[in-house]
Amino acid sequence: MAREYPAYPLAGVGAVVLRGTQILLIRRGSNPGKGKWSIPGGMIEPGEAPEEAALRELEEETGLLGKVRGLFGVYNYVERDSDGRVRYHFVILDYLIDPIGGELRPSTDALEARFVELAGAQSLDLTETARSLINDLIKYGGRALGHCY
Repeated sequence: MAREYPAYPLAGVGAVVLRGTQILLIRRGSNPGKGKWSIPGGMIEPGEAPEEAALRELEEETGLLGKVRGLFGVYNYVERDSDGRVRYHFVILDYLIDPIGGELRPSTDALEARFVELAGAQSLDLTETARSLINDLIKYGGRALGHCY
């Protein structure tokens, strides 16, 4: 199914990797949100478990390998065109992931990949869903790591 003007919402995942007080962000290489900062992620492929998709997307976009700790949250992204039609609609499952290997490097899907101080990340040009996620991480503080679904 097409990502633009979908017949129904599409399921995606995000890989939330924290390192101390830092969060891993990528600068998106494609729409929606091309050029904006976000967490690594993408679409769930047919037959793939969401946790597997999050680990795959993490490796594809950043070169890092990880282990899923748990589901942090579910976020909804809707973008409408000038006529009010739904151009994009994603339901995104964001997983906390512990890095276990690999070497940080951006891929063809990501223009850049780097760890950023969580408190300072809000000053970046973030996607809407990344901003919501970061706000939730800051709101829950260290408790976020112990409260996965």
